[in-house]
Amino acid sequence: MGADKTEKKNKLTLWQRAFMRDQDWRKDELRTCIFWVVAAFSLATGFTFGLLGLRGLLCFIMYFAGVVVVPSMYWSNFLGIDEQDFGGKMEILNDSIGSGAAIFMLSWTGMYSLLYA
Repeated sequence: MGADKTEKKNKLTLWQRAFMRDQDWRKDELRTCIFWVVAAFSLATGFTFGLLGLRGLLCFIMYFAGVVVVPSMYWSNFLGIDEQDFGGKMEILNDSIGSGAAIFMLSWTGMYSLLYA
């Protein structure tokens, strides 16, 4: 009975591990975590750009630069993960970029339309 309690304490959820350094990650777990980081970044960026009334190609360029830089800083500086162990930066971000872009576009145009249309 005591071993079961110790085993449950040692098992951390994905979300608990997302805020801890030096954890062991499987490729699918890391990609899921990064997917949600990109989704949150995309939503926040879209709302911010919409609130500020920003328009044009420069917004896309800033977003796509940020969507590559912010998650890579998260996994390399915060989580302490070497991206080459998981196939490189684009392999980790592969699932996240398209969905993140859709979230960004919807939140950006929605907020802009709500405030300035």
